[in-house]
Amino acid sequence: MPSLLQNIWNDFLGKLSGLGPKLITAAIILVVGFIIIRILVHLIERFFDRVNFERSAETFIENIARVALWGILLIIILGNLGVNVSGLIAGLGIMGFIVGFALKDALGNLASGVFILFHKPFKVGDWINIGGVVGGVERVGIAACVLKSPDNVKITIPNSKIWGDVIQNYTGNPTRKIFNLEVGISYNSNIDKAIKIIQKILKKDKRVLKDPEPQVVTKSLGDSSVNIAVRPAVNKEDYWNLYFDLVKTIKQEFDKNGIEIPFPQRDVWIKEMAKGRKRKK
Repeated sequence: MPSLLQNIWNDFLGKLSGLGPKLITAAIILVVGFIIIRILVHLIERFFDRVNFERSAETFIENIARVALWGILLIIILGNLGVNVSGLIAGLGIMGFIVGFALKDALGNLASGVFILFHKPFKVGDWINIGGVVGGVERVGIAACVLKSPDNVKITIPNSKIWGDVIQNYTGNPTRKIFNLEVGISYNSNIDKAIKIIQKILKKDKRVLKDPEPQVVTKSLGDSSVNIAVRPAVNKEDYWNLYFDLVKTIKQEFDKNGIEIPFPQRDVWIKEMAKGRKRKK
């Protein structure tokens, strides 16, 4: 029995001595790889700090990079020790394909989230329109974004739908132009007088920007009215308050100055039947 144990021990020492150089090499690879991984992760952190990435997305990407790098390092070490890693690599590839297929929607949202966070088409606090969904941005996440609608409804939109659609950012620029304000006056009213009244209102309001100069133009001839377009530029935070105030003030000034805002109307012409028409017997 002692001789058997002695043989097993000697055999173990023999194999261990044969692996000695490989173990030393593996230890060196581990240390060097650890240092390289630390450097690469640090470079990723510095890059994200420069582009002002969202913290949750930054942490997620750093963790993915760290796991991938450690996986590569482990495969290199096992290969150096004589382990056949081709089967392991093939197995990881198949498993990755299966997982990727099963989580394709989730991974699509994550990829779109990275693009959104990198390109920054909007940020928290912006007022946006995505495929007809309008609201203020409350959170920009790695998988989804959260909006708050004008009537205070919380809306969660997957990032893949956001990145694949048209994004309108109403507050992306510091200033906006009121573009959809039109005033209709009757055909009997004086157009030049109406335009001068509106121009005077705009000139008195300090919220209206001087550059670019406000536009007050005759836009179209409608069925019941002559339509005047009012297009002043304004700081984005004053947009809606100015819009509503202009509607009210224009109506009040038109009333004072006898400018009529007509109701929809239609002229009806009655053709008199010819006299002396023979009656049917």
